[in-house]
Amino acid sequence: MPRWTVDAPTRLDFDAVTTLQVRLIAGTVAVLATDDSPSMVVSDIHGRPLQVSYEAGALTIGYDVLSWERLLDWLKPVHDTAAVTITVPTHCPIELGVVSASAVVCGLSSGAAVKGVSGEITLDGVAGDVHAETISGALEGRDVDGAVCFKSVSGDLTLADGALARLEADSINGQIAADISLHTTGTMRISTISGDVAVRLPADNDARVRLHSTSGNVRSEFDALRATMSPGSHTVSGSLGGGSGNVSVNSVSGAVTLLRRPGRRTNPREVPPRAEAEMESETR
Repeated sequence: MPRWTVDAPTRLDFDAVTTLQVRLIAGTVAVLATDDSPSMVVSDIHGRPLQVSYEAGALTIGYDVLSWERLLDWLKPVHDTAAVTITVPTHCPIELGVVSASAVVCGLSSGAAVKGVSGEITLDGVAGDVHAETISGALEGRDVDGAVCFKSVSGDLTLADGALARLEADSINGQIAADISLHTTGTMRISTISGDVAVRLPADNDARVRLHSTSGNVRSEFDALRATMSPGSHTVSGSLGGGSGNVSVNSVSGAVTLLRRPGRRTNPREVPPRAEAEMESETR
């Protein structure tokens, strides 16, 4: 199995990559879709070297496996940082794990699994199932098609311009904002403790809706929904269109707002966009 120890800026090229796993502590990681040969470019690195392995299409990038002998090292401040750009085929499934490093994923069609502590995560033109977990890191998604599952303690979630079959989001005090199209039979379930929630759906959306906050304000721009208030309960509920989908938002003290957008986008794109670098080369 080919292995590399990377302790300086370098580039590695690969014949084919069918799966990708990345583990970084600090710095940046960008995973971009490409029609060319897969590659990894390290433009900056400090601290421990990165360990890279490649076997039967599986590409793994990270640091030494944590051992008992090095356990105390992880309790001390670490200065392992790297700036890494990876290009893979559009259909390649990926797993990213970051501590404070920021991550960008662009143009992939097989979704992504991302875990982070405080680093920001950006998804651009990603299709498929997205699973993201953070402590305080934010997730921003643009033009995400498929399903999104997000869990965080205090990290924010922002989604725009996507067409989703399912959205599940759980946060304690993170803010959640979703300006998306929901598939006809799609489901949305959002839950927070004190985080505010703002959702924007097309005017002709088909869904059963229930918005609830124990002590926060609840507001909707859809006339078909009705508000009810009682001590310890603010609720807006009803059915939009044929009511084939389901929208459920619950919060303890956060405000809940449902906005109305003219028009809708019913079908997700068929072909994910190419990586940003490729788009730039085509416009030259």
